[in-house]
Amino acid sequence: MRSLSIASVAALALGLAACSAETENKADAAAEAAGDDIEANVDTAGEVIDNTMDDVEASVDEAAKNLDAEAEKAGDKIEREWDEAEREVERETK
Repeated sequence: MRSLSIASVAALALGLAACSAETENKADAAAEAAGDDIEANVDTAGEVIDNTMDDVEASVDEAAKNLDAEAEKAGDKIEREWDEAEREVERETK
């Protein structure tokens, strides 16, 4: 009877060990899949950030060009008005 009990415990231990190894393999596979998902999400987020930064850079460049053009227009207008004021002063002083 004692031999049968020892054999039963040994068989149960082997069964649990096999189940535990299978469970461990499944857990490892699940963890690896989760890691792959995280890596893919980080890569996607990086691409979105890069694209957003490119868009921001393009918008800033466009705004700078527009600002330069408007500043040039304003400078030209000031120069024209200054020249007109000088001519008017010359006419009035003659």
